[in-house]
Amino acid sequence: MNFITYRLISTFILFFTLVSCAPYQKPLTVGAAPWPNFEFAFLADELGYLDERQYSLLELTSSTSVIQAFQTGKLDLAFLSLDEVLTLVALGIDLKIISVIDRSKGGDAMMAKPDIKSLNDLKWHSIGYENKAAGALLLDEVFTLTDLNNQTVQLYEVKQNEVKDAYLLSNIDALIVREPVKQQLISLGAHELINSNQLSLPIVNVLVARGDLFNEKELQISEFLRQFYRAHLFYQKHTAEALTSMSVRLQLYPYILKNALANTQFIDAKQALFRLSGSPSSIELQAQQLSDLMIEKRMLGSFKTDISSLISTRILERAIYE
Repeated sequence: MNFITYRLISTFILFFTLVSCAPYQKPLTVGAAPWPNFEFAFLADELGYLDERQYSLLELTSSTSVIQAFQTGKLDLAFLSLDEVLTLVALGIDLKIISVIDRSKGGDAMMAKPDIKSLNDLKWHSIGYENKAAGALLLDEVFTLTDLNNQTVQLYEVKQNEVKDAYLLSNIDALIVREPVKQQLISLGAHELINSNQLSLPIVNVLVARGDLFNEKELQISEFLRQFYRAHLFYQKHTAEALTSMSVRLQLYPYILKNALANTQFIDAKQALFRLSGSPSSIELQAQQLSDLMIEKRMLGSFKTDISSLISTRILERAIYE
């Protein structure tokens, strides 16, 4: 073996030794329950925008499952409603709100069987809802608008993945649901009694990051956000193709997903940054109003956290401008 060949072999051995000894970098885990605009994360993955070695996307069955996974550290990023964020913070979970995704514009609703014509018809009937999600706020609004209460209706915990079966197979008369399940119930004959447009405070959905990873994974998180918004841009330019792709994954007809998206207000990256910026920011004011309401309604324990400390614009700024 001549000297040059020996050096080449030695170099290759050294290279592969160093690679094999490099610490394994666990992919960033991102979780969401079914909701139309969260789907752009999965579209980004299907379009090849996300490096599978860097990101692991998990669609969980319900909002409750997402909350539990984030609480136990199984998720690094999570798509959550603002009330769910406040619930986690009240439990002592360290997190940062890094973007504002959308607002429900009728996407959360109470759907009833055909014989229930109005909210008042629910007296002595049953309601199913997911207690740890925005559904609790909608249920409270129903009680505010009527003489209904815990004693005049039967309440059942029904997670979003259980809604269709609950409607078809059980004696539950009305269900508080989210899109795209709302569209599926409409196709089964259900009709709407009240929706999120009638709430005194909006249902806002955000993206949060675990506090202990916020600085360590800043570049990785900002890249995820960049590709999330890139997928939404693809949807705007190639709507039919994007709807087909997302619908196949969700096992829905494209028109159902299109109708579901119409009941939301997507907030683009620059608008999201605007809502996170300022002192106080608009999202901080909304969170403060929501926490006050939730405490008043006994949906939230004592909340002592400074809400401004939960908000960061740095990662979204990188996603937009770098």
